[in-house]
Formats: sequence, C-alpha cells, structure tokens
Amino acid sequence: MPKQMPMIRTATLISIYFLFVTFLASAQVYPSGFSQERVANNISNPTVMAIASDGRIFVAQQQGILRVIKKGSLLTTPFITLSVNSTGERGLIGIALDPDFATNHFVYLYYTLPDASRNRLSRFTANGDVAVPNSEVVVLDFDPLSTASNHNGGALAFGPDGKLYVAIGDNAKGSNAQDLDTYHGKILRINKDGSVPAGNPFTDGSEQKKRIWAYGMRNPYTIAFQPGTGKFYVNDVGQGSWEEVNDVTVGGKNYGWPSAEGMSTNPNYTNPVYYYGRGNGDGVGCAITGGTFFNPTTTQYPASYIGKYFIIEYCNNWINSFDPAVATPSRAAFATAISGNGVSITTGVDGNLYYLGRSAGALFKIVYNPAAVAPSITQQPSPVTVSQGETATFNVSVTGSSPLTYQWKRNNVNMEGATSATLTITDTPSAAAGNYKVTITNASGTVTSNEVPLTVLVNALPVASITTPDPSYLYVAGTSIAFAGTGTDAEDGILPASAFSWQINFHHDTHKHDQPAITGVKSGTWVVPDEGEVSSNVWYRLILTVTDSKGAKKKDSLDVHPKKSTLNFATVPAGLQLTLDGQPITTPASVVSVQGIKREVGIVSPQSFSGMDYQFTSWSQGGNAQQTITTPGTDASYTAHFETVIVGTGDEFTVHGFNVYPNPVKESYLYLLVMAEEEQLTGLNITDPLYRQARKQEVNLLKGENRIPVYIGDLNDGMYALSLRLNGKVISKRVLIMR
Repeated sequence: MPKQMPMIRTATLISIYFLFVTFLASAQVYPSGFSQERVANNISNPTVMAIASDGRIFVAQQQGILRVIKKGSLLTTPFITLSVNSTGERGLIGIALDPDFATNHFVYLYYTLPDASRNRLSRFTANGDVAVPNSEVVVLDFDPLSTASNHNGGALAFGPDGKLYVAIGDNAKGSNAQDLDTYHGKILRINKDGSVPAGNPFTDGSEQKKRIWAYGMRNPYTIAFQPGTGKFYVNDVGQGSWEEVNDVTVGGKNYGWPSAEGMSTNPNYTNPVYYYGRGNGDGVGCAITGGTFFNPTTTQYPASYIGKYFIIEYCNNWINSFDPAVATPSRAAFATAISGNGVSITTGVDGNLYYLGRSAGALFKIVYNPAAVAPSITQQPSPVTVSQGETATFNVSVTGSSPLTYQWKRNNVNMEGATSATLTITDTPSAAAGNYKVTITNASGTVTSNEVPLTVLVNALPVASITTPDPSYLYVAGTSIAFAGTGTDAEDGILPASAFSWQINFHHDTHKHDQPAITGVKSGTWVVPDEGEVSSNVWYRLILTVTDSKGAKKKDSLDVHPKKSTLNFATVPAGLQLTLDGQPITTPASVVSVQGIKREVGIVSPQSFSGMDYQFTSWSQGGNAQQTITTPGTDASYTAHFETVIVGTGDEFTVHGFNVYPNPVKESYLYLLVMAEEEQLTGLNITDPLYRQARKQEVNLLKGENRIPVYIGDLNDGMYALSLRLNGKVISKRVLIMR
C-alpha cells in the first residue's frame, strides 16, 4: 500500500511588518488595440451566461441564482432563485433564451434538483427583469444521478432549426457515453416542449435513444452554433490527455469516449476538429470551459477575427482562436493572463467578446480601439475599511491602448512596486491608513483615479480554529466527513454560528473544483462521493472563515487527504489488454486508487497477442466481463483469464464447421450454421461493443449439420463478438447488427 499522506494544516498569521504590497494579478496580454473591461463584480460562483437581443446579460450562479446585468449594471434583484443541489459541479449550470424571447419571454434553465436525484430542464417566463412567480414548466427530467457530483455537462443552445440542443455529461461513468439507452454522455436534440423532433438519427428504441443527436461525450460543458452556417461545435472536457472541440453538425456520430480521447484511428469514432493537451502555458491546460463563433452583425474588431472560433481555458487563463473553415486548423494566440479562471465566453450583440471569471466573480468585456486611445477609467477604486491585520485590496478598471502602466500613490507619494491594476496590502497595520489613488499612463495620455480612503480599525482580529476533523484523519470515498470549528474575538467573545462560513473545495492535480459556501453553522458533514474523479492525486481543502461584529475576518484551513490502495491487474496469459474506466491498459499493471472509489474494469475480447487469438473466460474475483469494483481498504489483485480461440475469417464452415448468417444482420434473428462431430451441449456467448455480455444461452447440437436461430431483436446496432465452443475448440466471429 502506498504511504498515506497526512493532512496539512495552515493558518493565517498576523504580520509584524509595517506594510506588504503585492501584485495579485498579472496584467492581461492582448493583441495591440485590445483591452478588457470589468462589467460587473460580486457574482459568486458564476457558471454560464446568455445575452438577449436587447443587450441584457443573464448570468447563472451555481447556487441557483440567475442574475441580470442591464446597461452595464448588475441588478440587485435576481431574475430567479432556485432551490438546487450545488455540491461538486452540480447546481444551476445551463441557460438558453428562446429564439422568440423578445415576444414570448421564455428562459430555459438546466439545474440539479435539491435532493441531487437528477438534473432537470425547465422553462420560465420573464416579466421584465424577473421571472413570473410559479411560471416553471418542466421540459424534461434527465436520468438519475449517481453519487458522483461531476460531469454534468449542462450546456443549452437553440439551433438554426429552432430545436433545443442539450449537452449532458457521462455522470463520471465512461460506459454511459456509449449506452444509447441513457442521456448521460450525449448531445440531445429536442422540441421546445421536450418531445422528440423529426429528423433525429435514432428513430426506434428507448425514449432516451430517440432524443440523442450525438454520443461518446465525457463532459460537454459548453456548446455553440455558428450564425449563418449552422455549424455546431461541442467543447468536451477531457480526462488526462486532451481537451476537444467536436463538430456535431451532423447527427448520429460517435465521438469515442471512453475508448478515445483526442485523435483516434478507430474508423467508428469521429475525431475532434481541434484539440489541445495538458501542461502549463499558452495553448495547453486542463479544461476547455467555453467556445464561441465570432460572427457579430457589427463589431469594431479587425476583419481578420470575424468567423473565427474562440476558446477559453480554465486553468491557464488564456483565450485562443482557430479558423473553423480550415480542415486541420491551427491555433492563434489571442489573450493570456486573463482574469480569474475564465468560463462561458460568448459574443455580445455589441460585437465584443464577453467572458465570466469564475474565481474573480466578475463579468469581463473585451474591447478594441483601432486607434491609439488615451486611458479611461471604467471602474474607480472604492473606499476600503479593514481591521488591523486584515488584507486591504483596491482595484481599478481601465480601457485604452496597450501597453498601460500603473502607479499607486498613498497620500500623494508613489508606492514602490505598486504598478498593477490591483493593489493589495496584506496584514494591514494601522500606519497604512491614508488616501489612495492610481495614475494610469500610455503613449496617448494619462489619467488619475479618484482618491479614496483606507480606514484601518483598531480592532483585534477574531480567531478561527478548525477542531474537526483531526489533522491525522484520512478519508474513504463514500463516507461522510464531519467538520466543526470555533470562533472567538477579544471584543465579542465567542462568535455565534451566524459568523461562520465554510468552504469545501475539491482539489485535483493542479486545479480545484470550488463550491458555494456553507454559512451560519459551526459544524456539519459532507459526503465524499464514491463515484466520479478516479485520480489518486485528489484532496479536499476545508476553509473556515469567521467574522466579528466589526467585519474583521480570519481564516483557518485544513487539507484532508484520502486513504489509498494499489490495484494490481493481470491476465493469464500475461501481456493482454484490459480496460480500466474505459481506457485500455496492458498487463501487468498497478494503479493507485482512493479507497472506496468505484472503478469500472473490463476486458477486450477477442484480442490478438503474439500471433494468437484469445477470448475472455473469467475473472479471479468472479462476476461479469465488465464490472464495477470498489477500491478496497488493502491492496488487491484482479486477474482475467483467457483461452485461445479461432477467430472467424469467412470460411469458418468449411474449415471449422461454423458460420453465422446473415452478416450484417438487419432483422431480428441471426442463424448459426454448425457442423458438429458428435451430439453435444455447448454454450453461445454474445458480447456487445463494450464487451458486456449481451446474450448467453445453451445450444443443443446434433451430430452433423445444425441450423440454429438466435433472437437479437432487442440488441442495439453495433459490432458484436459471437463465440461458440465446438468440437473441442472455441470459435469466435464478429457480427454487425445494422438495421
């Protein structure tokens, strides 16, 4: 078993130094003439936005609040506040405005029900800037959710055909993406009322199947249509190697997940039109969180940008573009060091790009000034009041030709190193009180902001302390973790529950999945899902913030790591392939896994190795060829047993006394033609494209020629493996069902 990693405890300390000035955010880098404006602040946990033809911007917050930004101002009253489950990536995560919004005022929202049982698509009616009370009409309830809180998808968009397209994640189970009887891992095409429209690629089978437009998706977080052409792109967040942009204009295609990520040589899968890898820097990253076709009716942008597809990267904070008219496009850098983990980039009716900064809690607009323009302040610094020892932050938003330089002043004296749009003073002492302003300069001019005061209260900071869980605690997936803490203050004494705020963030590799805060409680529990992220490099960060009666805040944090076990996979004979969470692995292989997390293991059968063909027979632990295992509390081994087979090549009846017809099969029955050397009872196995057992039945053979019907009317279209033990040998043949 790998060495367990204990929790790391951190606490905010009061500095004894006079003044610390830090540069919180590096300046954004745009092409010459471009700059960004902060349109609105104080949008906690933004997820997605939609822009109406009248210029209003609807912004969804994960915790269930839909806000409206009108004429550049965030309206105080929300459009609507929904009761949602917002753990993990759940919550209010999708929005689309009806194509006839100007007249029917319909708003469509995708959100997670409060009990986390499923995601729902509902329609609401607007009355001005708020929703009509009780106007919700449920359009479609999606399939039940597992305990995994990630891979919800949620993107909504109306196509040029007037149909509503819905992107749904695989619910952290890769095999869902290939199962045509579930919505998970799919793109749906539906009528406005949720019914099945004419023209969908699958016309029979389950109700889920009839609504499917495309499949083989992992976490299609954002989608976009190109005005004029109707080209339809889906941005699919990858697992460990590639982020994808897929062309889904034509329905019925399979995009390969979980067997393929990025480019694939499998002719059954449709490759992405553009993809990028993992890493640090421009052009690579960890999650594609937005895309938009830049085809505005009017714009100040140079003509070279019109028709391009812009994408935004969450972890590395960049925006790139490529030309969708090119068969094999290459990226063009556009912006780096953008603000606050960008999501949901879109094209505004004013011809500008807009994006949401998740961690910044803000909406930004990217503008272009073709001629050299002097700096102009769009958002003045605000007065700041902090208690001694807290952090004080001033911000200014500016437009103007690049490059822009900044110089902050305190009491009219330049502050060394304070040369950014954001000024931060940490562990603020009382001596830092004073009047602050900033001067911004470029080649065309200079502007100075309003002077605003920093007030430093002589007020002892409160003390926050996390008391539960214990610093040595290690969690197991599928269990509850209790948390508790205390808050005290020299002036206020023991702080009440109303002074407490908890943040529980899930960390994975170099990025985090933040969640809305839990407020007003001194203790509670959270459940660690037993399905979802399968990486072992994960942990939770628990952050407690307490606030005293004068507004002073103090934090304490705790990193909670998991228990881990090693899963050892083998085959007999050695060297064959298995699948783990839909991805192929070559044995022997060892994988570190979080205890309690569920993993999907499977086989590839038949398969060839060293000139021989093999068919799966059994697992050492028993069970089906494809099965879900729960990572145990100790290291464990899983061995798949195979036997040599004769794989059919077309002359099976002549050589081996076995054949299947018709092939492809277009009806409800196929037929086995078998020449038995003696009377025998044998077994027939049929496995589906995911190597799951689709049919198992006994076959009674008489000596001589046998013609045996096999019902396959309930099986989905696809390539199946059919195997039969005959005359002391196992013979396997692939059969294509194609109705």
